[in-house]
Amino acid sequence: MAHESGQSDYSDDEIEQILGMGAPEARFAVKEMREAIRENPLLVTGLVFAFGILIGISLGRGRKR
Repeated sequence: MAHESGQSDYSDDEIEQILGMGAPEARFAVKEMREAIRENPLLVTGLVFAFGILIGISLGRGRKR
């Protein structure tokens, strides 16, 4: 056979993702973000709005040049 046993085409990260064994820190971070959104929806809305303005300004400057 052309394919040797013991070797795979997937990286360790891809295998962990397929098996659902991702880093627990990622799940914890998502949980914390959801909790912050529930507690302070107005603050999150303001941050998203400010981030949108910054992106708009940077795109506007890029088109002028």
